[in-house]
Amino acid sequence: MKFKNKKVLVYGLGDSGRSAVKLLSKLNAHVYFYDDNLEYANYVGYVRHMEEEKFDYCILSPGVDIKNNPNIEILKSKGTIILSELDLGYLFLKGKIIAVTGTNGKTTTCGLIYKILKDNGYDARLCGNVGMPITSLTNTNKDSVTVVEVSSFQLESLKFFRCDVGVVLNIKPDHLDRHGTMQEYIDCKSKLCSFTRKRLVLNLDDEIAKSLNFKRKTLYFSKKTLKKGVFVKNSQIYINKKAVCGLKNIKLLGEKNLENVLGAVASLSHIKGFNFNESISNFSPKSHRLEIVGERDDVIYVDDSKATNVASTINAISAFKDKNIILLLGGQGKNAPYDEIFQHPLKEVITFGEEGGKISEVANRYHVPTFNFKRFKDAVDYACEKGTSGDVVLLSPACSSFDEFSSYKERGERFKELVLEFLSGKN
Repeated sequence: MKFKNKKVLVYGLGDSGRSAVKLLSKLNAHVYFYDDNLEYANYVGYVRHMEEEKFDYCILSPGVDIKNNPNIEILKSKGTIILSELDLGYLFLKGKIIAVTGTNGKTTTCGLIYKILKDNGYDARLCGNVGMPITSLTNTNKDSVTVVEVSSFQLESLKFFRCDVGVVLNIKPDHLDRHGTMQEYIDCKSKLCSFTRKRLVLNLDDEIAKSLNFKRKTLYFSKKTLKKGVFVKNSQIYINKKAVCGLKNIKLLGEKNLENVLGAVASLSHIKGFNFNESISNFSPKSHRLEIVGERDDVIYVDDSKATNVASTINAISAFKDKNIILLLGGQGKNAPYDEIFQHPLKEVITFGEEGGKISEVANRYHVPTFNFKRFKDAVDYACEKGTSGDVVLLSPACSSFDEFSSYKERGERFKELVLEFLSGKN
C-alpha cells in the first residue's frame, strides 16, 4: 500500500495519532488531521469542514468511536479507505508478531512475553495499547519479534493486521458504553482469532475465550491439569510434560495473574530451549496493578487503579480473600452491572465520583456497609482512617477515571500520594 502523495486524514491526536502523523510525513503523504478536542483547531492541517474535503485514507486512533459517528459516515460516502492505526503500523513491521487481547491482563502478559524474549536473546519489541504506538516501530527486521497489546477499540476497525501468534486471555463485560452490547464486544475481541496466521492461544478457564476456536492450530492454557497444553500441576507450570516454572517463584498476586503467566508461557511454548523460570521469577507488575503502596499496624494499602471494569475488581478481591477488604469503588461508569462484586465478602465499600451513588445503591441491596463521597480524596482519606488490623484498603474502582482524572495512572498516583501522607501522619 502506497501513501506517497496520497491525501491522508489522521483522526484523533492522542499518542497513536501523533505517531501516525510522523510516519505518514516520512512516507511523503499529504497529511491532515482532525480531533474532537478543539484546542487543535488552530494548527496547520486541521480539518474544519469534513464534508468539504476528500481523502484517500483515514487513519483512526483507538479513542475514536466509530459507531454512529457522522464524520465517519461522511468519509465513507466519499470513498475514503478507513484504517486502524494498528493496520498502518503493521504494514511496515518485519519479523514475527505476537498479539495479545483480553478484557484484563493484557499489559502484564505482554510485558512478561517481552521480558522472556529479551532474556533469551531475542530482538523483542513491545507496542500497542501498552503505551508505545505500533507506528513508531520503523526499524524492525526479519529477526525481530514484536509483542502487540491489542484493545477492542483497536480491533473494531481492523482490516489488514495479522499476527503469527494470537492470545485471548479472557472476555468479560467492559466498554459496553462504546460497543453497545456484550455480543458486539465479543465480536470485536474475536477478530484477533481470524487474524492469527499460525497459532491461536486460548484460556480454557474462561467460558467465552475458550469458545473462540476459528479452526486455527489452537493451544489451550489452564490452571487445571491438562493432557496437552500449558497448565498447572503439583505447584509447577508445565508445557505438555515439561515443568518450566514453580508457582512459588511468581511475584504477581492473585489467580488471574497466574492466568497471565500461563498465557505468556503458552505464547512462546513452541520455541525450544527457553528459560522461563528466571524471567518469571524476576518479573514484577507495572504500577497501579495490585501494587502494595504501604503497610502499617497490619493494614495493607493496595493500588489497583487499573481495574476499570467489574471483572478486574473481582480478580482483585479474590487476591485478598483471606483479608478483610475495605473496597474503594467509583469513577465514570461503563453501563456494567455491579451485583457480582457484592457477592464476595467485603468489610465495607467506599464509593466516589459520578458512579458512586449508583454503586452504593447496589451495595445496600446486598447489605454491604457503604459510604459515598463525591470527591476521590475524601473517599481515600475516610478509607485510610477506617482500616484496622487484618484489613486491606483496596482501590479497585471497576470504573474509568475520566470524571475526575485524565487516566487510571493519574488516579493511582493520587491514591498513593494520599496513602503515603496518611502513613507519614501528614494529613
